[in-house]
Amino acid sequence: MLPYALHDMNATDTHLLLLSKADNQIAFKQLYDRHWKRLYLFALKLLKEKAEAKDAVQDVFSNLWTKRKELDIKHPEAYLMASIKYKCLEYLKEKKLSSSFLQQFELPTQGNPIENKIHFEETMELLDTGIDGLPAKTKKIFKMSRHEDLSNKEIAYLLNISTKTVEYHITQSIKQLREVIVT
Repeated sequence: MLPYALHDMNATDTHLLLLSKADNQIAFKQLYDRHWKRLYLFALKLLKEKAEAKDAVQDVFSNLWTKRKELDIKHPEAYLMASIKYKCLEYLKEKKLSSSFLQQFELPTQGNPIENKIHFEETMELLDTGIDGLPAKTKKIFKMSRHEDLSNKEIAYLLNISTKTVEYHITQSIKQLREVIVT
């Protein structure tokens, strides 16, 4: 017998999510097929770049699949729209930060590409060294925030600490990394 989601194309989003929680990849794919285009068009409107819009949609669905057993989503469509909105805002914030980072340190964006690449690699090495030099807890929180794209609330929940503590550690790590790069 085929699972409900396979033979009933009118399955609700909520039912598809429930089946996905039970590791039903076909139900998850139906949910993806049903919503990816709307999310993509929304992301494209905000990000203005096709590749970034596709990546944002992919990130939202990857995150949904990864956390499917933990999440308790009452309104899947609203959840997906909110998720893509926040993912796009993260992308825009990251783009703005990297742009201001380049301006702040006056990294050349024109000129000799080999020199630019060497300068960029040196800066990245400094950052890696700075991250490695952070206290263990601060380093862990920083990596969860910046490398795993977890929100402060998610980090607080996972580490069983307050959101204010997470904010403190992220602020401290950024201060220390600025000092490493500027000196």
